[in-house]
Amino acid sequence: MRKILILAALATMSVAPLSRAQEADVSPTINETFKNKDLNVDNYVASFSSESREAYTARADVVKAMGLKPGSTIADVGAGTGIYTRLFAQSTGPTGKVYATDLAPKFLTLIAANMAKEGFKNVQTVQAGDRSTNLPAASVDVLFHSDVYHHFEFPMTMNADIRRALKPNGQLFVLEMEKAGRQESHVRAPKQVVIAEIEKSGFKLVEDIKVPGLRESYLLHFRKS
Repeated sequence: MRKILILAALATMSVAPLSRAQEADVSPTINETFKNKDLNVDNYVASFSSESREAYTARADVVKAMGLKPGSTIADVGAGTGIYTRLFAQSTGPTGKVYATDLAPKFLTLIAANMAKEGFKNVQTVQAGDRSTNLPAASVDVLFHSDVYHHFEFPMTMNADIRRALKPNGQLFVLEMEKAGRQESHVRAPKQVVIAEIEKSGFKLVEDIKVPGLRESYLLHFRKS
């Protein structure tokens, strides 16, 4: 009987890591452009700051809805050209800290240069990977990503890594586009699937926040459970 229990325990221990390692790549080519060393950053500065993009035009209301506190440590995952990084640096103040992570080294170089030029000393860039934010464990109070969830090639693995990076009771804010209209073919999953995947990864949905200016997008607030 004791031998059976030991074998059962060993089998349980091996299942979780194996399943994470074997997670299928849901969008194998979606990030090829960002990984390209010839990435045209200027094009993305214009694109990400377009008045037709809700994540940009509603950015002040999104940050206000998050209720950030001075002195907090925040991670802007998939920070892109730093549209939200700048606002987070302002919100956390000199006693806070902002990690800006991205797959594209050129985006990180741009963010670092802009933050230095504008005098922000509380921002640190981090090179992210396909399966990891590469943030220190239990290092952030709040983690945020905007129009990034559908770019996760390994969503469950990334969700687990995000949970690892958050402090106990840490908060996760997800700004994502609805899988509808002009984004139907681009966005991988509808909102209810996104919620289900994140909750399955060890989070509890706190609120589907209604933000002025968001019609084709939504802001979800989770807490690490």
